[in-house]
Amino acid sequence: MKIAVVDLGSNTIRLSVYHPLPEGKFELLFSEKVMAGLANDIVDGTLSQEGIDRACAVLLDFRSLLHQFGMEEMHVFATASLRNIRNTEEALDVIGRKTGLEVDVVPGDLEAELGYYGVLCTTELENGAMFDIGGGSTEIVEVREGRILRAQSLPVGSLNLFTRYVSKIWPKRSEAEEIYAAVQEMLEGARLPSAKAGLVCGVGGTARAVLKIANSYYGRTADNRRLMGKELEKLTAFLMKRDRRARKLILSACPDRIHTILPGILLMQGLCGELCGKELYISQYGVREGYLCHRLLDTGI
Repeated sequence: MKIAVVDLGSNTIRLSVYHPLPEGKFELLFSEKVMAGLANDIVDGTLSQEGIDRACAVLLDFRSLLHQFGMEEMHVFATASLRNIRNTEEALDVIGRKTGLEVDVVPGDLEAELGYYGVLCTTELENGAMFDIGGGSTEIVEVREGRILRAQSLPVGSLNLFTRYVSKIWPKRSEAEEIYAAVQEMLEGARLPSAKAGLVCGVGGTARAVLKIANSYYGRTADNRRLMGKELEKLTAFLMKRDRRARKLILSACPDRIHTILPGILLMQGLCGELCGKELYISQYGVREGYLCHRLLDTGI
């Protein structure tokens, strides 16, 4: 038995195929992603026809790929890409007619919870916080004694920060200051934990890309998943120099995120400044695995 899950996000659309194992466990067989950048196609809160058509084309390509493996069923869910637009129903209708697929639009607070459930597949987080930086939104979860105290979604992500504030590929100093100010304003209006957590988990492509850059910068092995708050601050300052060494490091680690990684790391630093007391753990699993466990497998979550 194999299960195909598609995360239709604001920046990337990703297909992941899993093999369920006994006791609610699973293994990831393969993953395929397309940097669709749907957040760039939102004008006045409406996803353009071009953006809807691009989403349809990616979904049809994924379905064709699955056919080659003898798989017919594909579970598709959407986050901020379809949740935070005015024409959600129109987009769902077009996608349904063109692809024959039904898309599950996940509410923001549930997306945050699913990210936490994904984290639990790789590490214990009994007390602390979790954040998930996406292209069009950021989710935050506060956990105490293994229970979710608060889950929320904020409408700011790495791609819409880039689209809103950056005129070229690399943010100018003034643009970086605008991004950081926007992040701080967002966090001031958020319902954050009253105290910083000793352990904070980061989820999503931006966090994984930052970790990959950090491992290279600090000379660590690729399987390292931990980063100290002070190290993130130092790395951010280095990358924001935008010199030859910084460009080389980004291009070697995450060339597909060259336009969003600097807005993303500024957002990540802002989050960690508010949430993280000491250590940051970057999870290899997140909302897709949470969706798999919570919606498709009987894991007891």
